[in-house]
Amino acid sequence: MKLNKIITFASLGLMLCGHVFATETKIMVRAKAVDAKYIGTSVGGVKVVVEDAETGEILDQGWINGDTGSTTAIIEQPISRGQVMTDDKTAGFLATLDLSSPRLVRFKLIGPYGYRQALQEATVTSWVIPGKDILGDGITLNMPGFIVDAWTRVLAKGQVDIYTKATMLCGCPIYQDGPWDPDNYEVTAIIMQNEVKVSEVTLDFTGPVNLFSAKTTLTESGHYKAIVYIFDKKTGNVGVDRTMFEIELDQ
Repeated sequence: MKLNKIITFASLGLMLCGHVFATETKIMVRAKAVDAKYIGTSVGGVKVVVEDAETGEILDQGWINGDTGSTTAIIEQPISRGQVMTDDKTAGFLATLDLSSPRLVRFKLIGPYGYRQALQEATVTSWVIPGKDILGDGITLNMPGFIVDAWTRVLAKGQVDIYTKATMLCGCPIYQDGPWDPDNYEVTAIIMQNEVKVSEVTLDFTGPVNLFSAKTTLTESGHYKAIVYIFDKKTGNVGVDRTMFEIELDQ
């Protein structure tokens, strides 16, 4: 019995010592859309999991919230080396880690949660030293993709109107002569029936903001799927959504 007590007290002592010698370390974590701004509250936020890369122990977790940042600073003006791109309103999650020694940390991001069809995941690892905070722009992960929200309207005689709203992953708008001009993007609907491609239809920008549309006519009754994508050939950025519809033609 005495031996068990000694072991218990020794274990407790080690745990207390580990806690006493742990140093609170703060890490700012941010998500940035490819060719756009920071991802935050306006698109549902981004889930952050901070874990030990070697053991999988979760060290902290939470949500990136806040605004998308300055269009002028991020998009319109040249960026100089060492320039801080963010301020206290820019979307981010301030992780707090209790560390007693340097640890290799994995930062995992999933979002934007307001648009599940656009969910992306990004991870990066970095060594973190006790007491050495990483603030300002912090650990920033680039996340590819667009937010695409597609739907259809079926009319008489097999005519189908196809629509999509598309934005950058941060929710930044697409409009003529803006920072994200629709002329830079290819928007296409792949029409499929029974997992076989029937046709491809190009969607034109019909605006004034974010909206693309097209018309097509199908000659056979049945269930169809439209896979709508937006593609930026300069950056390789892609977004996709899928919508189902049914055609009923008179026999």
